[in-house]
Amino acid sequence: MTILYFSATGNSLAVAKRIGGELISIPQAIKANQYEYADDVIGFVFPTYCCYPPKIVRDFLRKAKLTANYLFAIATYGNAMGNGGDGAEMLEFGKLAQAAGYEFQYLNSILMVDNFIDNFDINKEIEKIPSKKIEDSIDAILADIVSRKNYTKEPGLSGKAITFVCRSLVKNQDKGLMAQSFTVNENCVSCGICSKVCPVGNINIDGGKPQFGTSCLGCYACLHNCPEIAIHKVKEKSEKRWRHPEVSLSEIIEANTMR
Repeated sequence: MTILYFSATGNSLAVAKRIGGELISIPQAIKANQYEYADDVIGFVFPTYCCYPPKIVRDFLRKAKLTANYLFAIATYGNAMGNGGDGAEMLEFGKLAQAAGYEFQYLNSILMVDNFIDNFDINKEIEKIPSKKIEDSIDAILADIVSRKNYTKEPGLSGKAITFVCRSLVKNQDKGLMAQSFTVNENCVSCGICSKVCPVGNINIDGGKPQFGTSCLGCYACLHNCPEIAIHKVKEKSEKRWRHPEVSLSEIIEANTMR
């Protein structure tokens, strides 16, 4: 089994590790210009941004050449939106896959810690972990994959409506300008980790401080993985940062370094 994954703060990588198989970082695959994969089972694991797959995942899938008997995709998301769950994330991925010439047999998602600090306090999100039953959800999905279940998560009318509303937010995010609202305070020690964890090489260290370009994915890898908590978002809800406890900083760096 081959799993192609993208993870900025470890949620999706933790899930990919639990599922097992050969794990391949999508940013590293892009860096190596490697888009062709063949295996009995091929899966994608990635986070959800505004009810859609991240731009880097969408771009990769459009170019990918996949040969497999069973294709699956798992998205991680942070907060359920009423009866819509994570919105129509998996339906949108399915549409993109069909446009690329693929029919995925299994499309599902997992409710995890929400690290979108624009709206959520990380301390409060951590307190919610027991109620989200994350491990049970991963076990159920793993059993589905092992049995090669055919399934597509349906979001319901509210999920579809939420996704439609979010479409303009995604278009704005795709412009790559989100990092322009990041600030760097005096805690910065010029370690360069922010540059190393950026999956698109959007951060350069100039004059000892990070300088942000115009290719930002809005993944927040730089904010959450900064060891000094020196990078901030204007009007953020939390100074607490999140990286999945089963994923190390070195793993995020290895997966995302584009230089």
